[in-house]
Amino acid sequence: MANIVIEQNESSIQEEILLPPQEIKRLYEIIQKGASESIHSLRDFLGTTNEIHLNCLSFLPLAVMIERIKLFYPVHLAYHLGFSGEISGEIFTFFRESDAIYLVTKITGDKHLKNLQNFNRVDISILSELVNILSNSFWRSLTEQASFNWWFTPPTRVSELCRALTYSAKVYALDNLIIHFEYLIPGLEIRIQLLMLPSQNTIGKLLTKLNTATATSMAAAAIES
Repeated sequence: MANIVIEQNESSIQEEILLPPQEIKRLYEIIQKGASESIHSLRDFLGTTNEIHLNCLSFLPLAVMIERIKLFYPVHLAYHLGFSGEISGEIFTFFRESDAIYLVTKITGDKHLKNLQNFNRVDISILSELVNILSNSFWRSLTEQASFNWWFTPPTRVSELCRALTYSAKVYALDNLIIHFEYLIPGLEIRIQLLMLPSQNTIGKLLTKLNTATATSMAAAAIES
């Protein structure tokens, strides 16, 4: 569990943000469990035997993430999902251009895709279904482990990711830090980025639930021993 990063900038560090290590470890395990549970569906979908892992979990200001996207992912394909219930916010998932082309080519066999401009509705829907698989696995894992009552909207394509992120920050009361996790398909070196923009103290609610779940599991382990 070495790949956990917490970053802050001048605006975010003005507020006291406590991210307790046990709860963060629990969240990491939940996200990894979701990735592991998606493997069977992804293998059927992609026609491959490759694994998928949680490569990195980060907590960072939205402004830092936007600059990182502009620098490292200037050309990408992005999708948006909303989530609501006991916790609320938005999720943006995106692929770099080369990874999006590889995945669609592997599934369709169409070797004529050279850039995202060549993508048609079928190509877009293929990656939308992949996003759906990963999101549902994460939803199921967090629901089971933290007993949340929450739900997603279906994924829709976002044409300008950085603009959409900036708009979300202006319209919604977002938490100070966003949650970023990167999925990696080893061997293929495919990286899938997922940004969770929590609103209305969602991070606080999440940490509280994880604290309760951690305490419950530790108590159960103590009784068994």
